[in-house]
Amino acid sequence: MYCKRVLGCGVARETAPIKYAFPHALLVICIGFSLLLCGRGAAATGGSISGTVKDASGGAIPKVSLIIRNLATGVQQNATTNDEGFYAFPTLDVGTYEIAIVFPGFRPYKRTGLVIDVGTKLEVDVLLELGEQSQQVTVSDTGLHVETESSQMGEVLASTQIEGVPLNGRAFTDLLGLQPGVVPISTGAQNQIVMAGLTNTPPSGDSNPGNQSINGQKENANGFSVNGSNVEEAVNMGVAVLPNLDSISEFRVLTNNFDAEHGNYMGGQIVVVTKSGTNQVHGDAFEFARNTALDSRPFFSLTRAEFDQNQFGGTLGGPIRQNRIFWFADYQGTRTTQGIDTGIQSVPSLADRSGNLTDLASTLTGAVSTPYMASQLSSRLGYAVTQGEAYYHSGCATTGSNACVFPGAVIPQSAWVAPAKFLLPYIPAPNIGANEFDSTSLDQIVRDDKGGVRLDANTRYGNFFVYYTGDNYFLNNPYPQPQGGANLPNGLGGDRSMPSRTVSCSSLTLVTLRRSAAVQSTNFTSATCGMPTISDSRMAA
Repeated sequence: MYCKRVLGCGVARETAPIKYAFPHALLVICIGFSLLLCGRGAAATGGSISGTVKDASGGAIPKVSLIIRNLATGVQQNATTNDEGFYAFPTLDVGTYEIAIVFPGFRPYKRTGLVIDVGTKLEVDVLLELGEQSQQVTVSDTGLHVETESSQMGEVLASTQIEGVPLNGRAFTDLLGLQPGVVPISTGAQNQIVMAGLTNTPPSGDSNPGNQSINGQKENANGFSVNGSNVEEAVNMGVAVLPNLDSISEFRVLTNNFDAEHGNYMGGQIVVVTKSGTNQVHGDAFEFARNTALDSRPFFSLTRAEFDQNQFGGTLGGPIRQNRIFWFADYQGTRTTQGIDTGIQSVPSLADRSGNLTDLASTLTGAVSTPYMASQLSSRLGYAVTQGEAYYHSGCATTGSNACVFPGAVIPQSAWVAPAKFLLPYIPAPNIGANEFDSTSLDQIVRDDKGGVRLDANTRYGNFFVYYTGDNYFLNNPYPQPQGGANLPNGLGGDRSMPSRTVSCSSLTLVTLRRSAAVQSTNFTSATCGMPTISDSRMAA
């Protein structure tokens, strides 16, 4: 069994706070979580807007008050231009905004349709026109901006794009290969043994951990964050937390020239932001199904393997208090039963299993090398075997000048060692021709349940958020070959938790502090096939 629990808590503060009451208990809880939990910093969860305010002659206008409003939540922030006419909103959540200005002697100004994505730094200059207060100037933003405030490169995938692409497994990491500079496949195998016996366990059962080369760097050189907190597992540096796809607002893959806040990684930076509640109750429900009846038989397989998969869940969010406190929750369950095709494997023929190795006679070369080996064979076979005697050659007999150890290329069971006798029943008999085997009878089973809750609050002290997500899965793989070549069913499991805190202050200077911690344990269940252990007395014979 594998469990993940993720907790995030953040606070952002502006110099011009919004005036209204706020439940102090919620504030104390959020700050308490923030102070108690520790770790390392991660990526930003929003963007910023800055620019200058000028008149028609190009002169800067100081002391102009600007109000920016999130159209989905109604949350507002205030800023005032300095002596050079410069203003800044340094901490904005992902969303669509409008800027409004009312200044004596000039027409009221409104700029709408400003879209903030992960890591966006918009430069929006304002030109105020002389006129009456009753005459308003409204500018609709086109959504197309040249990035002049940041040198980092990367593409953004919004929720409409994420949900509009059919993904087998519903993991955002499957979309990494759509970005320029990202190799769409990984050379690593899931559940393989790496780094002194540590196992590469994929997230959510058997999902893509995102170990892909970005701009030619190593596959384990990428950084992953969810809502500003590091969610990278520490063995193979893949993602450890995969939020429900419908709960993701957007994610960005930074491929080059990252800002200093990222650091640590030479590859790409994958920054994920989940949805928050708005002033309108909104949500969805879904189920994606695959069924064996819709599949065909592989060309090289004797039978059609069972493959039944159901992924179901939904999201729901809304306001607790209009324009101030919002909630959002999500859940996704996955149930998969997939027959694992062994492929065509070479196995001992029925004659071989009885000791008749006529079909392998040409390989029975060599001779008895030591007196001890000759003594052991003589005792088990019941006839004399001497040192230097050939194991087999055509037309040989047990005695005489043409003697050999195994006449007719038949090895009596009396000469078999104990491990061979007791391991042979676990090797399947051939079902294709004389010595080949293929089967889809054993199933890999995945049970995965994940969910999350996010709480956002706009207070006199700034903007707070609390984010909690959990992922609990069980994986039973009948053929975990990467674990040392085993061929028995086993289970995988572990635990991970991740807290986060974000603090921002000043309208012109942004200070961001984050605290994160991760704990993971992986547990393997014991085999249940009845295979004897090495300490079994029968194996020691």
